[in-house]
Amino acid sequence: MYFKYLRYLAFALGGLCTVVAAGALFLYATFDGARLAAELSHFAKQRHQRSLRLEGPLELSMFPRLMLHVPRGSLSGRAGEGELLAFERAALGVRLMPLLTHRVVVDRVELDGLRVALLRDRDGKLNVADLLDPPAADNGKGVEPLAFAAASLAVRNGALTWNDEATGRALALSEFELTSGRLAALAEGYAELSGRLTQASPGTDARFTLEASYRLGPEGKPAQLDGVRVALRGQLAGQPDAELGTSIPRLTFTAEGLLADSAEATFKQAGQQLRARLAGLKAGAGVWAAQRLSTELDWRTPFGRLAGSVAGGASWREEGRQLDLSGHSGELALTPEAASPVRKIAVRGDGRIDFARGSGVGKIELTHELGHLQGSWSLPRLAPLALGVDVDVESFDLDRQMANGKAQKNRKGEAAAADDAAPVDLSGLRGLDIDGVIRFGSLKAGGLKLDKLRVPLAVHDGRLVSTGQTATLYGGAFEGSLSLAADGNKVVWRAYLQNADAAALGRDLFGTAPFAGTTNIFVDLSSAGATRGQLRADMAGLARVRLRGGTLQGFDLLAALKEWRPAIQARQAAARRPGGGETSALGELTASFTIERGVARSTDLKAQGGPFAIAGGGSVDLAGRRLDLLSRVSLLVPPAGTDAALLAGLRGVALPVRVRGPFGQAEWRLEPGAQLATSPAPARPVLPVPPRPAPKPAAKPVGEPATKPAAAPEPSAEGGE
Repeated sequence: MYFKYLRYLAFALGGLCTVVAAGALFLYATFDGARLAAELSHFAKQRHQRSLRLEGPLELSMFPRLMLHVPRGSLSGRAGEGELLAFERAALGVRLMPLLTHRVVVDRVELDGLRVALLRDRDGKLNVADLLDPPAADNGKGVEPLAFAAASLAVRNGALTWNDEATGRALALSEFELTSGRLAALAEGYAELSGRLTQASPGTDARFTLEASYRLGPEGKPAQLDGVRVALRGQLAGQPDAELGTSIPRLTFTAEGLLADSAEATFKQAGQQLRARLAGLKAGAGVWAAQRLSTELDWRTPFGRLAGSVAGGASWREEGRQLDLSGHSGELALTPEAASPVRKIAVRGDGRIDFARGSGVGKIELTHELGHLQGSWSLPRLAPLALGVDVDVESFDLDRQMANGKAQKNRKGEAAAADDAAPVDLSGLRGLDIDGVIRFGSLKAGGLKLDKLRVPLAVHDGRLVSTGQTATLYGGAFEGSLSLAADGNKVVWRAYLQNADAAALGRDLFGTAPFAGTTNIFVDLSSAGATRGQLRADMAGLARVRLRGGTLQGFDLLAALKEWRPAIQARQAAARRPGGGETSALGELTASFTIERGVARSTDLKAQGGPFAIAGGGSVDLAGRRLDLLSRVSLLVPPAGTDAALLAGLRGVALPVRVRGPFGQAEWRLEPGAQLATSPAPARPVLPVPPRPAPKPAAKPVGEPATKPAAAPEPSAEGGE
């Protein structure tokens, strides 16, 4: 009995196979590829107003599977404008039964040499928007000749270009390979895309990969992506040998928009890393927002390695292409390159980045154990990145920062920060594009204490230029400029100090106060070197010094003359060491120096207006921290009292006196017969004055010429009382 039913089933299946085979043979014999190509072209023209061009008829193969082979073809833009896509060859796996009714139902797609040109116009509309819209309901005009429900999709050697007319941005994907699983309503599968990404500005040339598992909705649109991973390696935004990786555990598509519990992006370059984590991500209607954006930083800076994290809120508006960062705060740790303790910096700030205009602005506050900074930042240009700053620093102790975090006492004749072997590396200036102003309430640097310091900055092409610096320094007015260059580790410094307290300046700069009085100092120096010692040894330039109401500290010339009276009468040499509490009145002291290879030389050292007349010169070895000065000292006004008779005979006598030795330990020596240098004094240098804005002329009646503002006077080491 059962065998009887099995025979019936076998006969039925055999008949069905015979019918299918006969239908297939009939289809193969009657297949009209030219007609089908014409119908597809007509469909593209009627439905989307686009021209589909195929260079030949479609061909049908039966083995190993039923495949429809499409020759080289292209699809135009809307209304026949331009080319949207083209391909070298296409193979479509089709279903048999719909094909018998002259309909093509695709269940497998293979494309070679696919080229796609995507465009977003100035109004924000995509050139493929009509292709993405759902088809209209059938109005009885006929059945569509093409349906899509692919079991797989494969694209080889493809290319895609993207041009955004609204922002002027353009990029290209080339050599890309795409594979995916089933593409149909409620389908699930896995997709992978790889290729090369290039962009002119900012310069990008990188290999990329994208992979994800997907689930499609009832209409075949994406419903959910799992395990999304994107990786790029190469030149990114002008940064060579960089890596960018993004991962999203789950991305859900809803009627309101996109939802993701978390997302992460990591940027790496040369052992440096920047990681951003998003939590509670929501996107829809051109706006996305994250409950929390956490940024983790591990980056090398010119001051050391900076690591830590900052977190806050973030949102994005597609209409204006603006990124808002609000309420960000965190802590960063700065580890200097030298063996110094870690510096912890508390960070607070917010900002807005406008990608449509290519700019950004915001506020920042940094709190450090050695100072507090508060101000604003700006991004005048996003590609390549340019930074603007305008900040105020209450106080900062640079010496303590450079001295392992501990204040050091001055040593004999040396500043606390002086260390010949300490490296000086200006390579960190390369790649920076910064303009701005930093104002210090007080700054301690190189032993000096500056108040109300204003430092304009301009960092471009590996050079830092700071002109128009102003400050109050030991009761005097300071003006200066500084230039640093990464190429050759070069330094140029020009400065003018007027009416400063010489004693206070000397104590902080040298550890002792060699002079007291009011001083004017001008310097114009340049140098190059890899260490502080090399910078001092290579120093060259000019300097001028003027001391008014001057007093020599640590040596008593009158006492020396009394001790040297026998040697003077015998025309013999004599020496005397400085004394701790001794002083000598000098009146006004002036000198100018030429500096070469770290040695300053002068032939016009002069003191007058006091009890002595001094004229001479010599050298000061800035690198070796030694001096050798020879002067003729004449007593003009003998002291009153018992010493008057002893020194009366020396009045007007020019005595050669040499000062030689290390800073702070020099020996004073009487050298009869010593000859002063006769070379001419160095040319008087002209101090470059930073340009000052001309005052606005007062309003005057029409026809009356405006008064031309007077030129600013040239500062001079001899000027300014």
